[in-house]
Amino acid sequence: MNHSTGIIVAGLQSSSGKTALTCMLLAALVERGCLVQPFKVGPDFIDPGYHTHYAAQVSRNLDSWMMGVDGVRAEILTHGAGRVSVVEGVMGLFDGNEVSSDAGSAMELARLMDWPVLLIVPSAKVGRSLAATLRGFLAEAGVGRIAGVILNQVSGASHADYLREAIAPLGIPVLGALPKCELLAWPERHLGLQASQEGALPTRVELGRLAEQYIDIPALLTLLQPAPGAAALPVPTPSRRRIAVARDEAFHFYYQANLDYLQSQGAELVNFSPLHDRALPAEIDGCFIGGGFPEVYADALAQNQALRTELRGALRAGLPCYAECGGLMLLAEELLTSDGRRYPMVGAVPGKIEMTAGLQNFGYCNCSDETFPGRLHGAPDFRGHEFHYSRWLAEASEANLWQVNRKRSGLGRREGFAQAQLRASYVHLHFPTSPAAISNLLDRVPMNTYRPHSLL
Repeated sequence: MNHSTGIIVAGLQSSSGKTALTCMLLAALVERGCLVQPFKVGPDFIDPGYHTHYAAQVSRNLDSWMMGVDGVRAEILTHGAGRVSVVEGVMGLFDGNEVSSDAGSAMELARLMDWPVLLIVPSAKVGRSLAATLRGFLAEAGVGRIAGVILNQVSGASHADYLREAIAPLGIPVLGALPKCELLAWPERHLGLQASQEGALPTRVELGRLAEQYIDIPALLTLLQPAPGAAALPVPTPSRRRIAVARDEAFHFYYQANLDYLQSQGAELVNFSPLHDRALPAEIDGCFIGGGFPEVYADALAQNQALRTELRGALRAGLPCYAECGGLMLLAEELLTSDGRRYPMVGAVPGKIEMTAGLQNFGYCNCSDETFPGRLHGAPDFRGHEFHYSRWLAEASEANLWQVNRKRSGLGRREGFAQAQLRASYVHLHFPTSPAAISNLLDRVPMNTYRPHSLL
């Protein structure tokens, strides 16, 4: 295979170890002086946080269903210029949003960009049968598409040698054999890995050394070269409004493309913390509250009465706000956690949020305002994604933002809440392809910029 400007780290299945191995590769490349650009296939918020931590470069999502194939290609060409792109796949190599095609999968991206695949193989409990599994993957992927495999969590050197011998007839290079490592025992919770911001992680140097010890980094480097062109730099845009963005341990689920889009439309983004700040930032024209884990920090959010009170007052006074998923949970009247406790929230959205044992309305969806004339001024359908273990108990009676239909089943429901300049929804959107959904932030600047009560 010729040199490539990017490589795709994919797995046999979910929980193959893709995130840890991607971070090891990023750390090793950065320690060797390579400029890297991390990406994540699909609508994921947690894994990109780990990438960013080790790459010192913000990881970006690649989602062909929400962004379109052309949008994915443009994202890569813009932000991968001058760098080596390292892409973490989603679930298994061929898993995406269609049963009968590669759509939305790591394989789709590999074919789109003509990039090699590094296949992560969970190996703790496998033997010779692994050869049969890999034979099927190699045939499905096509000649030369899978550049090599990494055997993950082998039980020792002899086990690794056995597996190498078993798969040798396939002619696929084994580019690493990684034993179970305490350094990679990263904690998990209901949405996947625990967010990277929440605990102590190995340093980049430590992870890079681990990669050099167990992965054939020189062999991987022979496959890769930086993309032509200069690394993308942000284009300054005259600021026309200040938008407060909730960012802390409880709220950090943001697609970088969405933040970039707001800035490209003339917004100055000002971070604030619903956990730690006692007041909203001064002189703001809007507010964006993304997703995260408000249920984990429910007590601290409830204790910050000053911020909750001011935010409720600002929204009632007409401050434009877009809130999604965790943001909707924060703005509800009350949050009922899985241990049976009840915590007061902002109270701008009627009703309570209840944590659930299973995923609610999971997956891709289409959002339409057809049943709510004028709500979004005749905007076209938006494509989005839901991923949450909670439900809004007042949805059946209070939902009024739009009609949401599941991509796969077509089942629909009324979802989200709108009142004055507030829009709140469980759906995560890709702003560049759904600008009308956030028009309250960008097109409807209030006559009087909001100022915290402490400054009045």
